[in-house]
Amino acid sequence: MIKTNTVTVQVAGKSYQLTGFDEKEHFTLLADVVNRRISETASQNPSLNAEACAVAVCLSLADELIKAQALAARLRRQLDEIKKDSLDET
Repeated sequence: MIKTNTVTVQVAGKSYQLTGFDEKEHFTLLADVVNRRISETASQNPSLNAEACAVAVCLSLADELIKAQALAARLRRQLDEIKKDSLDET
């Protein structure tokens, strides 16, 4: 049976309880990444309030995710082509 893990993390000074199948260290890593990005964004944009800073970080992370997914899909297609070409040569 798969065990769920629950961990309380701090993000932007607030506590959040996260539950899922990943290891507790994974949730802590997520919080660390978000906190670092919030800190970087706040220092680069001191006029942003906390909510605007969090939204900017969310949009930035979503942008990175979409680009990484597109890259992964492109690499999978290239790998499939290489495999197909290799089979055609035999």
